Amino acid sequence: ASSAVNAQDYALPDLGEESHQIMSPAEQKRLGEGFYRQARRYMNLLTDPELNDYIQTLGRKLVKAGGLPPNSFTFFLIDDNMVNAFAVPGGYIGVNTGLILTARNEAELASVLGHEIVHVKQQHIPRMYSQQKQASLVNMATLLAGLLIGGQATEAAIAVTSAQSQANQLTYTRLFEREADRLGIGILANAGYDTEAMPVFFNRMQQATRIYDGNVPEFLRSHPVTTDRIAEAKARAADYPTAGKNDETLFQHMQAKIRSINMEPKNAIRHFRDNLQKSDSTSHMADRYGLTYALIANDNYVAAVKEARYLLDKDPGNPLYLILQAQLELKLGSPDQTLKHYSKLYERYPNSYAVNTYYAQALLDLDKTAEARQFLRKASRKFPQDTNFYQLLAQAEEAYGNKADSHRASAEYYYLFGEYPAALQQLKIALSLADKDNFYVQSSISARIKAIRLEQKLTSSK
Repeated sequence: ASSAVNAQDYALPDLGEESHQIMSPAEQKRLGEGFYRQARRYMNLLTDPELNDYIQTLGRKLVKAGGLPPNSFTFFLIDDNMVNAFAVPGGYIGVNTGLILTARNEAELASVLGHEIVHVKQQHIPRMYSQQKQASLVNMATLLAGLLIGGQATEAAIAVTSAQSQANQLTYTRLFEREADRLGIGILANAGYDTEAMPVFFNRMQQATRIYDGNVPEFLRSHPVTTDRIAEAKARAADYPTAGKNDETLFQHMQAKIRSINMEPKNAIRHFRDNLQKSDSTSHMADRYGLTYALIANDNYVAAVKEARYLLDKDPGNPLYLILQAQLELKLGSPDQTLKHYSKLYERYPNSYAVNTYYAQALLDLDKTAEARQFLRKASRKFPQDTNFYQLLAQAEEAYGNKADSHRASAEYYYLFGEYPAALQQLKIALSLADKDNFYVQSSISARIKAIRLEQKLTSSK
C-alpha cells in the first residue's frame, strides 16, 4: 500500500452555515439528548457495565482520531441481534450487539463506528433536510421517532417523508455514504487500525444480501452496499500504510460476554466448552471468560470459581478477571475480600464505568450506607447521563435517612428517561422535605424545577 497520503484525506472540511440554517449546534445537542432519553424508555438498551465501558472507550478513541473532543460523543448498546449501527445529531451513536458479534475483529467494528462518527461530524441529517428545503425540528423529531419505533438508522430517514421526495433523498444519502466511507477510513488509519477492514466488511455484507432474500438486516437497508462502493473503499484503503496486527483479546472477550448474556445458560456452557475443545481456537481465554459467566448464570458457582482461578493464574492483572473474582466473592459471602478487591480496582481505574458500577452496588449490598452515599455522589457527577447511579444514589440516601436528597436523585433518574412529570413530582417532594433554613438547597431545587419545566415546554412545543 502507498504511504503517500494526502493531507485532505485526514482533514474534515468546513461545512460553513449550510447545516446551521436548519439546526444550530445547540438544537442538535438538545435533539440528541432528547432522543437518548426516549431511547432509554423504548429501546432495549444493554446495561452490562463491561460492554458499555468497552464501546464507550473504543468510540472515544475513534472520535479523538477524527480530531474531535472524545467526550463530545456518547456510544450506547442495543441488545438486538440485527446487524446495525446508527448516528443521531448531537453525537449519539447506537450499536446493536449483533454488529459486534458479526464483526470478525475490532477493526471491522471500528470501521462502522468511524463511518457513523463522520455522519455526526459532517452533520448529514441536518444537511439532508436543508437540501430538501422542508426541514424543521418537527420533521427531525419525526425522524428520530421513526428510528425509535422502527429501528431505522439515520440514513433511512427517507422512511418518514413523502414518497415523492424519497428518490431525491436516497441519492443525497448515497453521497453522504461515500463521504462517511472516505473520511471514516481516515479515522481508522489515525486510530492505528487496518483500513482494509472497511472494504472487507462491506464485501461480506454484500454477500449476505444474497442470503437474506428480502429479510435484509437494517444495516444493509440503511447502508446500501454496492460493488462500486466496495471498490472505492478498497482504493481509498490502499492509500494508507498497512497497519500492524491489532490485539483482539478484549474484543473477543466482549463477544463472549454478549453470548453469555444472550444465550440460555446451559446452551452457553455447551457453546463455550465446545469451543475450548478446538485446538485451533485463538480465543481460548475469551471462551473461558464467557463460560465463567454462563456458569454463574446457571448457579454453578463451584465450577465458576475454578474457571476464574484459571483465568487469574494466566493473567493476574487483567481487570476483567479481577472484577469477575470480586463478583464471585460477593456471591459466595466474602464481603471483606470483595471490598478489598474493588477498592484496589478503583485505585487503578477510577474512571472505569464497570469498576464504579460494581463497587457502588457492592457497597449497597453490604450495607455500607455512608460509604455508598459518598461514592455514588461522585459517580453520578462522573457519569451524569447514567440512570443506574442515580437510582442507586436514591437508595443510598434513603437508607442514610436523607429523604430530600433521595427524592432529588430519583428526580434525575426520571429526567434521564424523559419522564418530566415524575421528575417534577420528585423535586416538589424534595423541596417540601429540605431544610427551610438552607437557602442554597432550597434555591438549587427550585432552579432545577424551573429548568425541567422549561425543557418540558420546549419539547411539547415542537
